[in-house]
Amino acid sequence: MRFLMICLFILFGAVKIDAQKYILLDKEMSQAAFYTNDLSVTEKYKGFFPVEAKNIEKFIDVLQEISQTLSSNNIMEEAKQYQVGCDKFKGIVVHLASGNRLDYVLTSNCGRMKVTMHLSDAKLTNGNNAYFINAWISYIKNALPPKH
Repeated sequence: MRFLMICLFILFGAVKIDAQKYILLDKEMSQAAFYTNDLSVTEKYKGFFPVEAKNIEKFIDVLQEISQTLSSNNIMEEAKQYQVGCDKFKGIVVHLASGNRLDYVLTSNCGRMKVTMHLSDAKLTNGNNAYFINAWISYIKNALPPKH
Protein backbone atom coordinates (compact mmCIF):
# COMPACT_ATOMS: atom_id res chain seq x y z
CA MET A 1 0.00 0.00 0.00
CA ARG A 2 2.81 2.38 0.87
CA PHE A 3 4.54 1.59 -2.43
CA LEU A 4 1.33 2.42 -4.32
CA MET A 5 1.00 5.76 -2.54
CA ILE A 6 4.62 6.66 -3.34
CA CYS A 7 4.10 5.76 -7.00
CA LEU A 8 0.95 7.90 -7.19
CA PHE A 9 2.73 10.82 -5.52
CA ILE A 10 5.57 10.60 -8.05
CA LEU A 11 3.12 10.30 -10.94
CA PHE A 12 1.09 13.36 -9.89
CA GLY A 13 4.31 15.30 -9.25
CA ALA A 14 5.58 14.50 -12.73
CA VAL A 15 2.32 15.60 -14.32
CA LYS A 16 2.36 18.89 -12.42
CA ILE A 17 5.97 19.61 -13.39
CA ASP A 18 5.21 19.02 -17.08
CA ALA A 19 2.47 21.67 -17.29
CA GLN A 20 3.61 25.17 -18.16
CA LYS A 21 1.82 28.12 -16.59
CA TYR A 22 2.12 30.75 -19.36
CA ILE A 23 2.37 30.96 -23.11
CA LEU A 24 4.42 33.92 -24.31
CA LEU A 25 3.17 35.38 -27.58
CA ASP A 26 5.18 37.73 -29.77
CA LYS A 27 3.21 40.93 -30.32
CA GLU A 28 4.64 41.26 -33.83
CA MET A 29 4.52 37.54 -34.71
CA SER A 30 8.18 37.48 -35.74
CA GLN A 31 9.39 35.17 -32.96
CA ALA A 32 8.06 31.76 -32.05
CA ALA A 33 5.69 31.57 -29.08
CA PHE A 34 6.81 29.43 -26.17
CA TYR A 35 5.65 28.10 -22.82
CA THR A 36 7.19 28.97 -19.46
CA ASN A 37 6.51 28.81 -15.74
CA ASP A 38 8.25 32.09 -14.92
CA LEU A 39 7.94 35.55 -16.42
CA SER A 40 10.93 37.85 -16.63
CA VAL A 41 11.46 41.43 -17.73
CA THR A 42 13.63 40.13 -20.57
CA GLU A 43 10.63 38.61 -22.34
CA LYS A 44 8.70 41.85 -21.87
CA TYR A 45 11.40 43.87 -23.61
CA LYS A 46 11.71 41.26 -26.36
CA GLY A 47 8.06 41.96 -27.23
CA PHE A 48 6.35 38.93 -25.71
CA PHE A 49 2.86 39.06 -24.26
CA PRO A 50 1.97 36.52 -21.52
CA VAL A 51 -1.29 34.59 -21.43
CA GLU A 52 -2.12 31.92 -18.87
CA ALA A 53 -1.91 28.62 -20.73
CA LYS A 54 -5.09 27.32 -19.10
CA ASN A 55 -7.02 30.30 -20.55
CA ILE A 56 -5.63 30.32 -24.09
CA GLU A 57 -8.84 28.98 -25.69
CA LYS A 58 -10.94 31.70 -23.99
CA PHE A 59 -8.33 34.27 -25.06
CA ILE A 60 -8.69 33.16 -28.69
CA ASP A 61 -12.50 33.28 -28.40
CA VAL A 62 -12.33 36.92 -27.26
CA LEU A 63 -9.98 37.79 -30.13
CA GLN A 64 -12.39 36.16 -32.59
CA GLU A 65 -15.33 38.08 -31.13
CA ILE A 66 -13.47 41.39 -31.45
CA SER A 67 -12.46 40.53 -35.01
CA GLN A 68 -16.07 39.72 -35.94
CA THR A 69 -17.23 43.04 -34.48
CA LEU A 70 -14.57 44.89 -36.47
CA SER A 71 -15.48 43.04 -39.67
CA SER A 72 -19.21 43.65 -39.29
CA ASN A 73 -18.83 47.44 -39.35
CA ASN A 74 -21.72 47.46 -36.91
CA ILE A 75 -19.87 49.17 -34.06
CA MET A 76 -22.09 49.92 -31.07
CA GLU A 77 -21.96 53.05 -28.93
CA GLU A 78 -19.88 51.27 -26.27
CA ALA A 79 -17.14 48.69 -26.66
CA LYS A 80 -17.44 45.42 -24.82
CA GLN A 81 -14.86 44.89 -22.06
CA TYR A 82 -13.26 41.48 -21.46
CA GLN A 83 -11.25 39.82 -18.71
CA VAL A 84 -9.56 36.46 -19.36
CA GLY A 85 -7.51 35.35 -16.39
CA CYS A 86 -4.80 37.94 -15.85
CA ASP A 87 -5.44 39.58 -19.24
CA LYS A 88 -7.80 42.51 -19.70
CA PHE A 89 -9.20 43.87 -22.97
CA LYS A 90 -10.13 47.54 -22.57
CA GLY A 91 -12.05 48.89 -25.52
CA ILE A 92 -13.45 52.24 -26.54
CA VAL A 93 -15.44 53.37 -29.54
CA VAL A 94 -14.01 56.35 -31.41
CA HIS A 95 -16.63 58.31 -33.35
CA LEU A 96 -15.34 59.68 -36.65
CA ALA A 97 -17.13 61.35 -39.54
CA SER A 98 -16.41 58.27 -41.66
CA GLY A 99 -17.90 55.94 -39.02
CA ASN A 100 -17.15 54.40 -35.66
CA ARG A 101 -13.86 52.63 -34.98
CA LEU A 102 -12.86 50.27 -32.19
CA ASP A 103 -9.74 50.82 -30.15
CA TYR A 104 -8.61 48.01 -27.81
CA VAL A 105 -5.67 47.96 -25.44
CA LEU A 106 -4.70 44.59 -24.06
CA THR A 107 -3.10 44.53 -20.60
CA SER A 108 -1.57 41.54 -18.86
CA ASN A 109 -0.93 41.54 -15.12
CA CYS A 110 0.41 37.99 -15.00
CA GLY A 111 2.99 37.29 -12.33
CA ARG A 112 4.79 40.40 -11.14
CA MET A 113 4.87 41.99 -14.58
CA LYS A 114 2.53 44.36 -16.42
CA VAL A 115 2.60 44.22 -20.22
CA THR A 116 0.42 46.27 -22.58
CA MET A 117 -0.34 45.90 -26.26
CA HIS A 118 -2.38 48.06 -28.60
CA LEU A 119 -4.53 45.36 -30.16
CA SER A 120 -6.84 47.50 -32.28
CA ASP A 121 -5.87 51.08 -33.15
CA ALA A 122 -8.62 53.56 -34.03
CA LYS A 123 -6.12 55.37 -36.30
CA LEU A 124 -6.42 52.39 -38.66
CA THR A 125 -9.56 51.16 -40.38
CA ASN A 126 -11.62 48.47 -38.72
CA GLY A 127 -10.78 46.18 -41.64
CA ASN A 128 -7.03 46.61 -41.13
CA ASN A 129 -7.41 45.93 -37.40
CA ALA A 130 -9.50 42.82 -38.11
CA TYR A 131 -6.81 41.60 -40.52
CA PHE A 132 -4.08 41.96 -37.85
CA ILE A 133 -6.20 40.23 -35.18
CA ASN A 134 -7.00 37.34 -37.53
CA ALA A 135 -3.29 36.96 -38.32
CA TRP A 136 -2.50 36.97 -34.59
CA ILE A 137 -5.16 34.30 -34.01
CA SER A 138 -3.53 32.11 -36.66
CA TYR A 139 -0.11 32.70 -35.08
CA ILE A 140 -1.46 31.67 -31.66
CA LYS A 141 -3.24 28.58 -32.98
CA ASN A 142 -0.05 27.45 -34.73
CA ALA A 143 1.80 27.72 -31.40
CA LEU A 144 -0.63 25.42 -29.59
CA PRO A 145 0.16 21.74 -29.20
CA PRO A 146 -1.97 19.42 -31.34
CA LYS A 147 -5.11 18.11 -29.68
CA HIS A 148 -5.42 14.38 -29.28
